[in-house]
Amino acid sequence: MPPGSDSLQRLNWGCGEHTSEGWINSDIKEAPGVDVVGDVRRGLPLASESVDYAVSVHALPELSYPDLVPALEELLRVLKPHGVLRLVLPDLDKAVRAYLDGDEGYFHHVRDDAESAGGRFITQILWYGYSRSLFTAEFAGELLRRAGFVDVAVCAPGETRSGFGGIVELDNREGESFYIEGSRPERRSKWLQGGYNRRSSMPASIDVTEVSVTAREEGSDLLAGHIDKPAAGDRLEGEALRISGWVLGSRSPAREVEVVSEHDVVGRAAVERPRPDIAQHHVGVAGAETAGFDLTLVAGGRGPSELLVSVVLEDGSRARLGVIKVDIARQGVISRLFR
Repeated sequence: MPPGSDSLQRLNWGCGEHTSEGWINSDIKEAPGVDVVGDVRRGLPLASESVDYAVSVHALPELSYPDLVPALEELLRVLKPHGVLRLVLPDLDKAVRAYLDGDEGYFHHVRDDAESAGGRFITQILWYGYSRSLFTAEFAGELLRRAGFVDVAVCAPGETRSGFGGIVELDNREGESFYIEGSRPERRSKWLQGGYNRRSSMPASIDVTEVSVTAREEGSDLLAGHIDKPAAGDRLEGEALRISGWVLGSRSPAREVEVVSEHDVVGRAAVERPRPDIAQHHVGVAGAETAGFDLTLVAGGRGPSELLVSVVLEDGSRARLGVIKVDIARQGVISRLFR
């Protein structure tokens, strides 16, 4: 079972059948001991900044290349500031060296499934077709940094650069793996609920350069939704950016909207505003009468900024609603929230 609220929250992502007591065991499939079922590509049903550290053992290779950075970004989202992700990954460098050196013992896992050395090499690195991506330590570090992690470092088995000694408890498969860690940085976007303090008396203007709503896919947790404000082409005088719209979940009612900038949650709003127009077009859909949301962000800094608008559903699942891109003169980074 997941640890209690007074203890460290530890995520074992992609656990499969290898669940561990004292960890939040998460996998895409239901199985005994799995606490959280969710597809990392669609969002894990875990609150933002709720996990102290996370470990994943040989799960990332099952994702294709375009999904790697988004998956790491999702794991970054659930980590607290200064939280750590530890990846245990099959080491392509080790496999190549073993193949070139004729080290038959390295491929003992697949000895009965391929006759030639090349066949055993390919069977093992692709793991019978389950692995879609291959990794070296250099490549994994590049992916972690692209996803927003800092202090990326390769570690020896059983050792950690973090302050979390328990993070090494799940280490295994030493002979064929490498171990790499990355930390979530301190929040870069500061924000304050219930009011805000102006950072500067300098006038500001916000140009809304793009507003895109995610197209619904079959099987998505999002039934329908729209960002009503702002609209592409709007020019707003001052630091305030109002974001409003509506959203409906497909299997569970929408509970909350989150706005993320540079991997930080900079705004939240309950989905509770009356929307009789939506209820009229979606008769019988749970939550349609109060499908609206409305929040205002205040800008600080200057330059372009991208805001990801996501929906949190009642069952804890998540879905992307859309993206808002703005360019702010004189002040720029979306940084504070007031309602």
